[in-house]
Amino acid sequence: ILNGINAYVDLPIGPLIASLSSATVATHVYYGGTDSWQRIFDFGSDTSVYMFLTPYQYLTGVVRFVIRTASVDEQIVDGVSAMTVGWHNVAVVIDSTTMTLNLYLDGVLVGSAATTLLPKDLGSTTQNWIGRSQFIDVDPYFSGLIDDFRIYNRALSAGELRYLAGDR
Repeated sequence: ILNGINAYVDLPIGPLIASLSSATVATHVYYGGTDSWQRIFDFGSDTSVYMFLTPYQYLTGVVRFVIRTASVDEQIVDGVSAMTVGWHNVAVVIDSTTMTLNLYLDGVLVGSAATTLLPKDLGSTTQNWIGRSQFIDVDPYFSGLIDDFRIYNRALSAGELRYLAGDR
């Protein structure tokens, strides 16, 4: 249980991120529906090198994925709404062939955007967290549950993402 106060998971995956051109990060999330800018995951090295997924950010009120390096500003894909309270399957697909970011919620594509950044551009990351932000002093910890967290070294198809979301 991620309590929204101080609980998070530290993943020893720094070299993995540097090896990924295309990638899919997919997980089942029970979102408690509290503060904005909570992180489902945030992989990076500091507040200038990161990629993160938040279920709700107050600027536009939607689920958002962001990737950024020290030399390239944020590449963003927004969903169409905030994540509601309860269980959801959420996935971010970074496709190096089409240079796109795709955001899926419960097996449905809810956002797509062009990108100039890929995970490998972050280099070997040192702070790879589930439930915690690179912006430690200002963003809240995640409040809820995260299950079946997966990182793929390719862009999964829409059909594969529907399957992960339970469409059998």
